[in-house]
Amino acid sequence: MKFIPLFLLFVASAAVAQTSYVPPTKVLLKKGYQLGVTGDYFKSSKSIDKDGKDVEFLDGESFSRTQGEVEGRYGLTNELQLSGGVRFRQNASKMINAGGEVEDETSTGVQSTFLSLMYAFKPVDRFIYAVEGTFRYTPYTNEETTSTQRGTMVLGDDGNEYTVGAAVTYASRTNNYLTLRGGYRNPGKDLATELYWQAEAALAWKYVALIAGVDGSSSMNNDPYEDKPLEKPNYYTGRTALYNSSNREWMAPYAGLNLALGESWRVEARGSQVVSGKSTDLGTSFSLALIRRVDGKKTSSPDKRFKDYDFEGTITKVSPKKGYVVIDRGLSSDVQKGMKIDFFDFDYVGGNILLARGTVIQAKSETSIVKITQLYNTKKELKEGVVARGFFR
Repeated sequence: MKFIPLFLLFVASAAVAQTSYVPPTKVLLKKGYQLGVTGDYFKSSKSIDKDGKDVEFLDGESFSRTQGEVEGRYGLTNELQLSGGVRFRQNASKMINAGGEVEDETSTGVQSTFLSLMYAFKPVDRFIYAVEGTFRYTPYTNEETTSTQRGTMVLGDDGNEYTVGAAVTYASRTNNYLTLRGGYRNPGKDLATELYWQAEAALAWKYVALIAGVDGSSSMNNDPYEDKPLEKPNYYTGRTALYNSSNREWMAPYAGLNLALGESWRVEARGSQVVSGKSTDLGTSFSLALIRRVDGKKTSSPDKRFKDYDFEGTITKVSPKKGYVVIDRGLSSDVQKGMKIDFFDFDYVGGNILLARGTVIQAKSETSIVKITQLYNTKKELKEGVVARGFFR
């Protein structure tokens, strides 16, 4: 059976990472684009006060949040991606007031619009590094509740949101991914700033990807009204602690399933549970997204001499004069003396440059020695980690 090269698995030609799963650090190539629509439903099970104590719902009380977001992404360059979108939201609350009556309230509208930039550095071995920043604009101002008049139920927090952070993804040779993200967030007016964080792992195949991770936020404990709570603006939030919080924190593990629909479309389903926090709600959320992704073409296109290969490995050692190399494949991978090996400078954003060709002169159980017989590119050196692809001819 022919071995499918990593290049075909990771880059758009086989549409694995491009359809079933796209690592959060992978930006679109120049002139590539992505369009998506996401629906999300969250239902609170209880509130958590600023000290981390449970505040149970009374019989007949509830809170839910339904929101949808439309997002577009565009590759400005092969490394820089621009994103933008709009979020719609509906809050629904049922709360028992002091008179024992049920207050049934909703708020509906455009909660925010946003612009985001992500810059991905050239991959280092199997690691992809990126930095990102987002500005989210809220087009409304909440009506404050006074002693004589209650304001309308809020749609979200007042003020614009700013975030800046970094991320790294490890991409294994078997199409598994691990991503770590983190950064600084100013969530809005009169709120404490936060450190956001995320860890996500994925197993990706051609048409299916399984995802698991944890998302969270840690407060920097600088609420401007912490020492003067009576001066804090009072808004009608209904039966939830999600808004107008004080040093909020939360942690939410999640799991997901992605399905590829052809080479450009995918469906993403997620389930999440907020399991701990402060000044927030515990609860369950479910989301569903439909995404179309069409990547651009890398300026330096893959070498035309690229072909199908019988196996793939990497260089583990290079001789001082670079006339011989050792690769991490041997007899256990059916590598035999006389096999032809091509060596590629491969990055995970589309680069695939043929550097050299060699012949196996000795094959052991797990390694082989290859004699370099032809150089195709003298500007890039043969070194440890370079991709080796072999075939019989």
